[in-house]
Amino acid sequence: MASPKRSFLFSVLPSAVILGLLLVVSCKNDDPTTTTTNNSIQGSWRITAVNISPAVVQSGVSFSEITSPLNLLENNCIGSTTLTFSNGTVTNNSTSISACTNSTNSKQLVNTFFASSTSYTETDNQLTVRGPQTITATKTVNNATATLVTSLSVNPLNQPTPTSYTMVLTKQ
Repeated sequence: MASPKRSFLFSVLPSAVILGLLLVVSCKNDDPTTTTTNNSIQGSWRITAVNISPAVVQSGVSFSEITSPLNLLENNCIGSTTLTFSNGTVTNNSTSISACTNSTNSKQLVNTFFASSTSYTETDNQLTVRGPQTITATKTVNNATATLVTSLSVNPLNQPTPTSYTMVLTKQ
Protein backbone atom coordinates (compact mmCIF):
# COMPACT_ATOMS: atom_id res chain seq x y z
CA MET A 1 0.00 0.00 0.00
CA ALA A 2 1.33 3.47 -0.90
CA SER A 3 2.04 5.89 1.87
CA PRO A 4 -0.40 8.83 2.19
CA LYS A 5 2.45 11.24 1.46
CA ARG A 6 3.44 9.43 -1.75
CA SER A 7 -0.19 9.06 -2.81
CA PHE A 8 -0.73 12.81 -2.35
CA LEU A 9 2.38 13.66 -4.42
CA PHE A 10 1.36 11.38 -7.27
CA SER A 11 -2.17 12.77 -7.36
CA VAL A 12 -1.19 16.46 -7.06
CA LEU A 13 2.00 16.46 -9.17
CA PRO A 14 0.35 15.65 -12.53
CA SER A 15 -2.33 18.29 -11.87
CA ALA A 16 0.32 20.86 -10.99
CA VAL A 17 2.30 20.07 -14.17
CA ILE A 18 -0.83 20.39 -16.33
CA LEU A 19 -1.82 23.64 -14.60
CA GLY A 20 1.69 25.02 -15.11
CA LEU A 21 1.63 24.15 -18.82
CA LEU A 22 -1.78 25.79 -19.21
CA LEU A 23 -0.51 28.95 -17.54
CA VAL A 24 2.56 29.10 -19.77
CA VAL A 25 0.48 28.61 -22.90
CA SER A 26 -2.26 31.06 -21.87
CA CYS A 27 0.18 33.78 -20.79
CA LYS A 28 1.80 34.18 -24.17
CA ASN A 29 1.49 37.64 -25.64
CA ASP A 30 -1.59 37.59 -27.88
CA ASP A 31 -0.91 41.07 -29.22
CA PRO A 32 1.40 41.18 -32.18
CA THR A 33 4.48 43.24 -31.56
CA THR A 34 4.13 46.59 -33.25
CA THR A 35 7.03 48.85 -33.90
CA THR A 36 6.35 52.57 -33.86
CA THR A 37 8.50 54.47 -36.27
CA ASN A 38 8.94 58.14 -35.61
CA ASN A 39 8.38 60.17 -38.70
CA SER A 40 9.96 63.48 -39.47
CA ILE A 41 8.44 66.59 -37.97
CA GLN A 42 8.74 68.37 -41.33
CA GLY A 43 5.51 70.13 -42.27
CA SER A 44 2.99 72.53 -40.78
CA TRP A 45 1.56 72.03 -37.30
CA ARG A 46 -0.74 73.73 -34.78
CA ILE A 47 -0.15 73.63 -31.04
CA THR A 48 -3.07 71.65 -29.62
CA ALA A 49 -1.97 71.42 -25.99
CA VAL A 50 0.89 72.22 -23.66
CA ASN A 51 0.73 70.22 -20.45
CA ILE A 52 3.04 71.16 -17.61
CA SER A 53 4.14 69.53 -14.41
CA PRO A 54 4.08 70.84 -11.78
CA ALA A 55 1.02 72.98 -12.42
CA VAL A 56 1.31 76.74 -12.12
CA VAL A 57 -0.97 78.82 -9.93
CA GLN A 58 -2.13 82.15 -11.29
CA SER A 59 -4.60 84.28 -9.28
CA GLY A 60 -5.40 81.29 -7.07
CA VAL A 61 -6.20 78.99 -10.02
CA SER A 62 -4.02 75.98 -10.78
CA PHE A 63 -3.22 75.17 -14.43
CA SER A 64 -1.57 72.04 -15.77
CA GLU A 65 -2.69 72.56 -19.38
CA ILE A 66 -1.95 76.08 -20.52
CA THR A 67 -3.05 76.48 -24.15
CA SER A 68 -6.80 76.23 -23.48
CA PRO A 69 -6.90 79.08 -20.94
CA LEU A 70 -4.61 81.22 -23.09
CA ASN A 71 -6.78 80.60 -26.16
CA LEU A 72 -9.87 81.63 -24.16
CA LEU A 73 -8.25 84.76 -22.76
CA GLU A 74 -6.28 85.80 -25.83
CA ASN A 75 -8.52 85.42 -28.85
CA ASN A 76 -7.36 81.86 -29.83
CA CYS A 77 -3.91 83.13 -30.79
CA ILE A 78 -2.14 79.82 -30.07
CA GLY A 79 -4.91 77.84 -31.79
CA SER A 80 -4.50 80.04 -34.88
CA THR A 81 -0.70 79.94 -35.01
CA THR A 82 0.95 77.61 -37.49
CA LEU A 83 4.45 76.24 -36.92
CA THR A 84 6.29 75.20 -40.06
CA PHE A 85 9.29 72.86 -39.88
CA SER A 86 11.19 72.89 -43.16
CA ASN A 87 14.80 72.11 -44.04
CA GLY A 88 16.14 72.72 -40.53
CA THR A 89 14.21 75.96 -39.88
CA VAL A 90 11.10 76.55 -37.78
CA THR A 91 8.84 79.50 -38.49
CA ASN A 92 5.60 80.62 -36.89
CA ASN A 93 3.03 83.05 -38.20
CA SER A 94 1.87 84.55 -34.88
CA THR A 95 3.02 88.06 -35.84
CA SER A 96 0.80 88.06 -38.94
CA ILE A 97 -2.40 86.80 -37.25
CA SER A 98 -4.86 89.47 -36.13
CA ALA A 99 -5.95 87.23 -33.21
CA CYS A 100 -2.41 87.56 -31.84
CA THR A 101 -2.13 91.36 -32.02
CA ASN A 102 -2.74 91.86 -28.30
CA SER A 103 -1.97 88.30 -27.16
CA THR A 104 1.23 88.91 -25.25
CA ASN A 105 1.21 85.70 -23.19
CA SER A 106 0.34 83.45 -26.14
CA LYS A 107 3.09 84.93 -28.30
CA GLN A 108 5.52 84.59 -25.39
CA LEU A 109 4.67 80.89 -25.06
CA VAL A 110 5.10 80.25 -28.79
CA ASN A 111 8.33 82.25 -28.91
CA THR A 112 9.76 80.43 -25.88
CA PHE A 113 10.01 77.37 -28.08
CA PHE A 114 9.78 78.61 -31.67
CA ALA A 115 10.88 82.23 -32.05
CA SER A 116 11.96 83.77 -35.32
CA SER A 117 15.37 82.54 -36.48
CA THR A 118 14.84 79.14 -34.90
CA SER A 119 16.55 76.10 -36.32
CA TYR A 120 16.06 72.44 -35.54
CA THR A 121 17.64 69.03 -35.97
CA GLU A 122 15.95 65.72 -35.43
CA THR A 123 16.62 62.03 -35.03
CA ASP A 124 14.05 59.23 -34.84
CA ASN A 125 13.06 60.11 -31.29
CA GLN A 126 14.59 63.50 -30.52
CA LEU A 127 14.11 67.08 -31.63
CA THR A 128 16.60 69.83 -30.80
CA VAL A 129 15.36 73.39 -31.32
CA ARG A 130 17.86 76.26 -31.32
CA GLY A 131 16.29 79.67 -30.88
CA PRO A 132 16.28 81.97 -27.87
CA GLN A 133 17.48 78.87 -26.01
CA THR A 134 18.42 75.36 -27.03
CA ILE A 135 15.73 72.86 -26.15
CA THR A 136 15.98 69.12 -26.65
CA ALA A 137 12.75 67.15 -26.56
CA THR A 138 11.76 63.54 -26.90
CA LYS A 139 9.73 63.35 -30.09
CA THR A 140 6.95 60.99 -31.14
CA VAL A 141 5.36 61.65 -34.53
CA ASN A 142 2.56 59.82 -36.31
CA ASN A 143 0.45 60.83 -39.30
CA ALA A 144 -1.72 63.34 -37.45
CA THR A 145 0.08 64.37 -34.25
CA ALA A 146 3.48 65.03 -32.81
CA THR A 147 4.26 64.94 -29.12
CA LEU A 148 7.31 66.74 -27.75
CA VAL A 149 8.41 66.23 -24.14
CA THR A 150 11.09 68.35 -22.50
CA SER A 151 12.07 69.88 -19.18
CA LEU A 152 13.07 73.48 -18.56
CA SER A 153 14.47 75.17 -15.48
CA VAL A 154 11.60 77.70 -15.46
CA ASN A 155 7.84 77.43 -15.46
CA PRO A 156 5.55 79.35 -17.88
CA LEU A 157 5.52 82.29 -15.46
CA ASN A 158 9.31 82.42 -15.83
CA GLN A 159 9.77 81.42 -12.19
CA PRO A 160 12.82 79.26 -11.39
CA THR A 161 10.87 76.01 -11.03
CA PRO A 162 12.02 72.91 -12.94
CA THR A 163 9.04 72.10 -15.14
CA SER A 164 8.20 69.27 -17.53
CA TYR A 165 6.47 70.36 -20.75
CA THR A 166 4.49 68.03 -23.01
CA MET A 167 3.51 69.76 -26.24
CA VAL A 168 0.98 68.17 -28.58
CA LEU A 169 1.01 69.36 -32.19
CA THR A 170 -1.65 68.60 -34.82
CA LYS A 171 -0.70 68.23 -38.48
CA GLN A 172 -2.11 70.89 -40.83
